[in-house]
Amino acid sequence: MDSSRDEQQRIREMLKLFSDTESRDELGIGQVRDAFSDALFPGTSVIQTRARYLLIVPWCHQAAERRGLRGDRFAAQVDRTERTVVTSLLQADDTDGVIGRRAGAGVKTLPSSIYGAALLRYGIRTGDDGATTRRSRLAEALAAAEELTERAGGTWHPTLPPAPDGFPNEVEGGLRLRPEEARWLRDRILSTTSGTLLAHLLDPAHRPDAESWAPWDDAAGASAPADIRALVQHAARFSLVMLGAALLYNLLVAERYEQVGLTDHEEPVSRYREELSAWTDDVTAERILTNWDRKDMWVRVIAQNPRIAGNGQGRQFIDRWLDDVVRGDVDKVADNPALRRLVAERERSIKKGQSRLVLQRRFVTQARRSV
Repeated sequence: MDSSRDEQQRIREMLKLFSDTESRDELGIGQVRDAFSDALFPGTSVIQTRARYLLIVPWCHQAAERRGLRGDRFAAQVDRTERTVVTSLLQADDTDGVIGRRAGAGVKTLPSSIYGAALLRYGIRTGDDGATTRRSRLAEALAAAEELTERAGGTWHPTLPPAPDGFPNEVEGGLRLRPEEARWLRDRILSTTSGTLLAHLLDPAHRPDAESWAPWDDAAGASAPADIRALVQHAARFSLVMLGAALLYNLLVAERYEQVGLTDHEEPVSRYREELSAWTDDVTAERILTNWDRKDMWVRVIAQNPRIAGNGQGRQFIDRWLDDVVRGDVDKVADNPALRRLVAERERSIKKGQSRLVLQRRFVTQARRSV
């Protein structure tokens, strides 16, 4: 792993499979989805909501480093410091986005796990602080594998802004970035994500609309360089078309849910039929599917993640679904036997013994979470 990026990526994906036995990617399209995400917004994820954690996590580690701890003792101290920060942040006026807002200091997933990949991607973390214990090895591999070969001397970027006085028992300002912190983070991200939509949107002249719901729905995205705009349009098409497959799968689950007599959710079948009908209207009205160069899309996502090229079954499923939708075979999609069979067979091939469409006893438990 220290010498090969391909091996780093392969191990990272394998570890993800072993670490998540209840994957929500029932149709196996996450690899392509993540390639779009990593290409457009590297280092980010939907569970990252407050940027100051990109400073708070290093400050927690630096506090343990100053004690001269190593190994398990170091990791345990970082863990305690992060939980102290949770308590401190919950005492602030603004608790929006605080990790542990409901669970408090007993929260299972700490900020270092959520922001670890971003810290490496943006060059904020540059070395090993000795915290790679048995507990942290998996998170380290998942978040950091692709950066291992680029580590420089020291653990953190030398210009990292200092922690506020009283940290971690007090966190002055809560999760609000100080102006100098915001400028520093912006410079770090810009220096490590050049040529991405994220870097484009960090330019004050291209600030996105707070009310826009997707990159392709925002005028700031439309002003990006041509190469970025092309990737955004591929992502828009992929998102729109594959939404139908997810909705059809949810409809199949809802039908099964009602068949076994579950009643926690009111009329789930009607709900998903309505959503599929609305999706059909969107696809029919949307002109972006015209002249879609899907070969170019595959070239771009494979360039971002070469492992996609070897995922023949995943690509075949996506292409079959895209073929049907792009040529207009979406009328009465909810009752289209070929599309229903395509989605059901894909889910069974992915989840095998955990399929929600096969085993009734397991289905009863899982369907309560899905519908």
